[in-house]
Amino acid sequence: MAIKNLSKSSEKPIDPFDKDRHGRLDRRSFLKGAPGLAVTGLTVGATFEMMRPNEGWAQARTEEHPASASLLHQLKTRFMFQISVDVATIRQGLGVAAAALKGGVNIVEMGTPLLKNEGVSNVVPAFRKQFPRAVLLADMKTMDGGASEARIVYSGGGNIFDLLALAGVDTVKAACGVRDEFRRKDSELARLVFTDIMVPHQGPAAHAAEVALRMIEAGVDGIGVHLQSDARHADPKLVESDYLGEMATAIFERVGKTAPVQVVGGLNIAQAKRLARRGLRAFVISGNLGQPDGNARYNLPPAEIEHLVAAFISEVSSV
Repeated sequence: MAIKNLSKSSEKPIDPFDKDRHGRLDRRSFLKGAPGLAVTGLTVGATFEMMRPNEGWAQARTEEHPASASLLHQLKTRFMFQISVDVATIRQGLGVAAAALKGGVNIVEMGTPLLKNEGVSNVVPAFRKQFPRAVLLADMKTMDGGASEARIVYSGGGNIFDLLALAGVDTVKAACGVRDEFRRKDSELARLVFTDIMVPHQGPAAHAAEVALRMIEAGVDGIGVHLQSDARHADPKLVESDYLGEMATAIFERVGKTAPVQVVGGLNIAQAKRLARRGLRAFVISGNLGQPDGNARYNLPPAEIEHLVAAFISEVSSV
């Protein structure tokens, strides 16, 4: 099922949720025709017992906005792939995003370097104009001023505002309040809030899992598990080991039945496949484009970017 009415444009888009693009779907994909089941199915038995009052309230609030509920349902129930557009200019970023969309990604991430270099109020509208039907995520890495920064992203046409869990509950709630305001104003454009848990310094795994739960209680729609770029360059063993996998698995086991858990941090195909076998379904393709090194490949010709992205998606979704 394609997400409907992500924008008001009549242009025929590349459908980011065409089931044929990602091969075999998650076994729960039979629910995809009924967004209302996304919460109902999660409030049964043990899952409900794990939920705290604020969690259930936040989910019910999302269900009141069909466009957001539909996108969140897709994120919870099937393989989802995001391209991290961590380049310096809008022009290059649009080219990378276009190639990745052709390769099969569901979400275009306007990366932090791009947003800072070109300006959020320039980048987000430019991407929305170029890709009127794409799901757009702004990786803001916000630590304070959650309401004002979320407002800039949503005003430009962004779907997902991504901030840091390190910012704390007050900043998260402020961002979620603006999300709810924009949901009330516009019934057609999906609006979600994600928060990234930065590892290793938000470890160990048990602590990171509790942080994820607190973020969901505060109102976020999805959790990112983010292996810091500087940390993995300083200590290559973090990438070579299963450190990110262990952290992501612990968080997924704690909150994965309630919210989507997305993994980012220079993943290669083999690492992503291991996580997929553990049940995770949301992956961010970084600049290495799934290859087993830390080299950025954004300067490759569009056809090569498309090929590498498609290979990542095909391999991981075949698990």
